[in-house]
Amino acid sequence: MKRSVFTVLLLVVSSCGVPSTGNVIGLAESELPPELSEQTTTTTTSTTTTVVADEAPQDRTASLTEVLSEPVELYYISANRLVVTTLTIASPATTSQVLAALISGPPSGDNGVGLRSALPVELNAEIQISKGIAQIDTSSQFLSDLSPIDQRLAIAQIVLTFTRRPGVGQVIFTVDGQSVAVPRGRGDLAKPGTAVSFDDYSSLIVTVAG
Repeated sequence: MKRSVFTVLLLVVSSCGVPSTGNVIGLAESELPPELSEQTTTTTTSTTTTVVADEAPQDRTASLTEVLSEPVELYYISANRLVVTTLTIASPATTSQVLAALISGPPSGDNGVGLRSALPVELNAEIQISKGIAQIDTSSQFLSDLSPIDQRLAIAQIVLTFTRRPGVGQVIFTVDGQSVAVPRGRGDLAKPGTAVSFDDYSSLIVTVAG
């Protein structure tokens, strides 16, 4: 009797063990739990991106030109009178750039026909601006090498040009740091250290037709 009970226990333990084979047992769909037989739903989200077209290349070039350059009024001589011309130079235009542009002479092309400058191309000058007055210091050769009429015209070129710049209303001339008398447009002399203005030379300006 004891042997029969032992046999039954062995059969029960054997039926609960891990299967020794590696075969996969397939189940019919009807045998699956309801949760596993439901279809999986996939949700797709779409995003719309709006691209704003950049400005055209020519528009960018125009913007850069407008920002990086500015018109400057320069005065040159025509038949012993002064004529204004406009030149576009790098912005912001410094006093040194304006003086260099003026010394370089009249513009090429039709705008410069018949114009000349009384300023020597080798002119060296130091310009300091304070409280609306530009102090221009140069060497003694600046005036001594010029005829009396060209002295007046050269001074007029500088004064008219710089008093058209923002923040400058008057000009004082010194030579090697010393105040000097300079001719005004009417031909009289301004005393040493006296500031001159646009109005002192406006009588020399002539308007060119066309």
